[in-house]
Amino acid sequence: MNKTRVRDRNTKEELPPDEGFLKSIEEQIAIIGSAADGFRQEVIAYLWSTSRHGEKISYKSYEPLKEAIEKKLMTSVRDISRIITKARTRDEEQGEKYNSMVKNLLENGYCESCVDVVLKYAANNLWKD
Repeated sequence: MNKTRVRDRNTKEELPPDEGFLKSIEEQIAIIGSAADGFRQEVIAYLWSTSRHGEKISYKSYEPLKEAIEKKLMTSVRDISRIITKARTRDEEQGEKYNSMVKNLLENGYCESCVDVVLKYAANNLWKD
């Protein structure tokens, strides 16, 4: 809301707010354009009030935000599932994303066999239509 930089909890690096990510979540519940500022103010006001009353805050605390986040997560899982599922219909872009995932896992210490097991597990369990 206030356009300040945020500190990453893991790396301690200061980062600018990720407007694109916020918009992608807001779009899940048809919050677009100038309505985004009002929605963000509502969320902040609600969470501030909740915090002031000593209540525990989570993403589930404010129903519209909960709905938007859950829809975004489901869309993301569905997209990832389509990429990691070995299908004849995988297009070139999905193939590139799959290869990038494999490369990233290998670079982070997974052996080739482990990468195969992880991706097969994910393909079978992330999203079941």
